[in-house]
Amino acid sequence: MPNYILAFLIALIVAYIITPGVISLAIKMGAMDAPDPRKVHKKPIPRLGGVGIYLAFMIAVLFTVDITQEMLGLLIGGTVIAVVGIVDDFKNLPAKVKLLGQIIAACILVAFDIRIDFISDPFGDFYYLEYLAVPATVFWIVGLTNTVNLIDGLDGLAAGVSMIAAATILLVALQQGFVLVAVLTAALAGSAMGFLPLQF
Repeated sequence: MPNYILAFLIALIVAYIITPGVISLAIKMGAMDAPDPRKVHKKPIPRLGGVGIYLAFMIAVLFTVDITQEMLGLLIGGTVIAVVGIVDDFKNLPAKVKLLGQIIAACILVAFDIRIDFISDPFGDFYYLEYLAVPATVFWIVGLTNTVNLIDGLDGLAAGVSMIAAATILLVALQQGFVLVAVLTAALAGSAMGFLPLQF
């Protein structure tokens, strides 16, 4: 069985199994999202759903990927983002504190030599970023993190969009022969898919 299929199945099963426990824990610990005029739900709903996705992704990756220096940086940076999200679920962190945590997570990836070194256009031309690689990487990671946060207002929207995006990148990675990218996006798609039925 290819590693990307294994990663998808592990993440799917783990997310589906542990998410009910995460929901129960959120209720017991009072991590509840209260209704307000900007939200569509009419009664408090449990937070911490990201914990189920995070744990499922991490378990799938640890079982299917060799942990290189770059992978370690990716996992540590992702963990920092997850911790910021968990603390925010309990404390409603100020926007500046969340932004600082996201920038720190992005800088961890850069410190482990994970950077956007070039971009391409639809015509196949490549543009090398050179000295702009580090700020572009930090901007991209922080921007995507907040993009997902901003669409997380309806049940299933953020996880659904993330699952579709991950599945699309998975297919492109397989077509281009990027096995590691395929495994990582399969794990992300599986963890989001396993979480979705329980979120609804």
